[in-house]
Amino acid sequence: MHISLKPELLFNLGSFPVTNSILTSWIGTLLLIVIAIVVGGNFKRIPAGIQHVFEMVYEMFEGMATEVMGAAGKKFVPLLATLFLFIITSNWLGVLPGVGSLGIYETHAAAPAKDTHAAPAKDAQAKPAAKDAHAAPAAKDAHAAPAKDSHAKDDHGPVFVPLFRGANADLNTTFALAIIVMVIIHVMGIKSAGLSHHLAHFKNPLEIVSEFSKILSFGFRLFGNVFAGEVLLTAMASIFVIITGNNLLAYGALGGFIVFPFLMLEFFVGFIQAFVFAMLTLSFLSLFYKTENSEPHH
Repeated sequence: MHISLKPELLFNLGSFPVTNSILTSWIGTLLLIVIAIVVGGNFKRIPAGIQHVFEMVYEMFEGMATEVMGAAGKKFVPLLATLFLFIITSNWLGVLPGVGSLGIYETHAAAPAKDTHAAPAKDAQAKPAAKDAHAAPAAKDAHAAPAKDSHAKDDHGPVFVPLFRGANADLNTTFALAIIVMVIIHVMGIKSAGLSHHLAHFKNPLEIVSEFSKILSFGFRLFGNVFAGEVLLTAMASIFVIITGNNLLAYGALGGFIVFPFLMLEFFVGFIQAFVFAMLTLSFLSLFYKTENSEPHH
């Protein structure tokens, strides 16, 4: 069972590192682009199929944005729908079979040069020392070298690297989304009421802290729920292997039956998390945009 908080590096595009979570997010983005092109190229006045699904999503957020912010909320519907579609696509891709389980084993050879050179370096410094003190450094080196070698073997053994990882099971993705959303919120607040009026909301230092806490809340909420779901699925699929310590084909089949209801649950959780993220964005937008636009009318 492979569980890692950190996404694994697959390769580099120049100086840009491509991790398995980035690869999954690119696949999700490409999938949405292709669907949008297909739907746009075959647009029908009476929607059907995938076009109907997209229109339902748009109308859902249009109704909620209008209810919360009035007519001004319509301009934010594309943002809300985009966030929802990207997050739910990433969440659902992350629980598909093969994500997190298909990968390669990489063997990193240990570099004995550091250990072999480290011991002589200490010995070289110890030799000029007093004769009585010579024994202690020698003993110290004798104990230090095997410790380093033993750790090197553990650290540089075969490492399983999944080819795919849920995009939102990476804090880099969730915090990037959170920062983008908060920047948009404050830019729209400034645009709607002016810089001085917008900054008046932050006379109290606690309000500034609150804005940064929103970024943490956005990022950790989405990451925590998605990552916990992936850990749950991995544990349930491997439960017999974990209990018995034997990796048998029959245990894999039994694990598949056990994990199925949890898989359905994670599809539902993926939807809920995408919806919550979009609704929190709408709520935070209304705190600045609606309030600032309504004040001049009083």
